[in-house]
Amino acid sequence: MPREYTGEVIAYDGQNLTINVGQTNIDWQKLLRYNNGQVPKVDLVFDDQERRSLLQNKHMHALIGDIASWQGEDPEEVKLWFKWAFANAFELENIKTSHMTMEQASNFISILITFAVKHGVPLTKYRPLEILALDDIFKYEYQCLMNKRCVLCGANPSDMHHLDTIGANGGNRQKINHLKLRVVQLCREHHQMAGNMGVETFLDQYHLIGIRVNTEIAKIHSLNIK
Repeated sequence: MPREYTGEVIAYDGQNLTINVGQTNIDWQKLLRYNNGQVPKVDLVFDDQERRSLLQNKHMHALIGDIASWQGEDPEEVKLWFKWAFANAFELENIKTSHMTMEQASNFISILITFAVKHGVPLTKYRPLEILALDDIFKYEYQCLMNKRCVLCGANPSDMHHLDTIGANGGNRQKINHLKLRVVQLCREHHQMAGNMGVETFLDQYHLIGIRVNTEIAKIHSLNIK
């Protein structure tokens, strides 16, 4: 099975290319065994504006690594399964993460995030709020609300936390119309922290946006929308 790694080109003399792979843990002996003791050949894919970015690739593998650790499976096997699921969902054939467009990579990452949030996968290698783009943070916050997972630590049980002052919208939480009010999903510890810090300071510190309640969120959380 092909192994994919990401690195940075640091030298090229016209024939020899030197690539720095950082702290990547490459099992060189295993690669040699796969190639009958011969030095393995590699395919080079250079980052451009159409193919998935190196940062997206890093996100994919961090998420896959966390999911694999949670399942007790080989990351390559987990990656293969998600590629198969992605290809089936988008009617693609023989999809390679290295050949994905930036849009495809974004959708692939969304599938991984959705799975992780839904199943409560501990995210240790991947810190969504620290590295996601703004649009992807929105998707992550939304999935946490839909699956009732704390947006900061993934804890369940957790509760929906109002960012807009309830008093300014009628006062009675059971009777007010929640549509379009901003909310996030937080465990009890982070709920208390948000209350102590104040809304804007809390959002800024943890790179949160806040999601406006729609009919789907209202249904999951049994909110009044009349």
